[in-house]
Amino acid sequence: MIIKLAVNQNWAIVTLWIGIISAILLFTFYNPSQAMFWALVNIPLYLFHQTEEHYKPGGFKDYINHVINNLPRGEEKLTDLKIFWINIGLVWIAFAIFGILSFYNIAFGLFIIIFSLINCSTHILQGLIRHEWNPGLVVASIQFLLSIYAAYFITINALNNPWLWWSSSAIFSIVVHALLIKKMLK
Repeated sequence: MIIKLAVNQNWAIVTLWIGIISAILLFTFYNPSQAMFWALVNIPLYLFHQTEEHYKPGGFKDYINHVINNLPRGEEKLTDLKIFWINIGLVWIAFAIFGILSFYNIAFGLFIIIFSLINCSTHILQGLIRHEWNPGLVVASIQFLLSIYAAYFITINALNNPWLWWSSSAIFSIVVHALLIKKMLK
């Protein structure tokens, strides 16, 4: 089952629909004047980002393998299975955990926001450095701006100890992204 979902990133077919459903739920239960809205807004945004990366128009795997890693066609370091485990095994599960924890303490939503900001930054920096589109860049650019506002809104309206939450979520997100980049280039 996992192999079938991983091949050709078949799992990404559902990201648009799950993103739409999660956005509808978000707007049904919260509104932009509430901190919880901003704590959770990156869940549907990240799903839309994954849609652009891996489904429509897609091409993330080829971009990493052939543009970033400069591998010849037919060779790949980043495989469909690695992409599956990174996106489902890490991102979806981490976002679900931090989303649930946000109901206990809204500051956990900052982990989702900072993780998203760092991920968006990698796409934006690659676009600027290479002067070209990369899979995920369009949504990442929009998501980056909304995430800055989300971080500001939560910090001003909901955090008791901003320095602690910012530093812990930044350290977590930087370490996870460093491990992900190492995995993609390995």
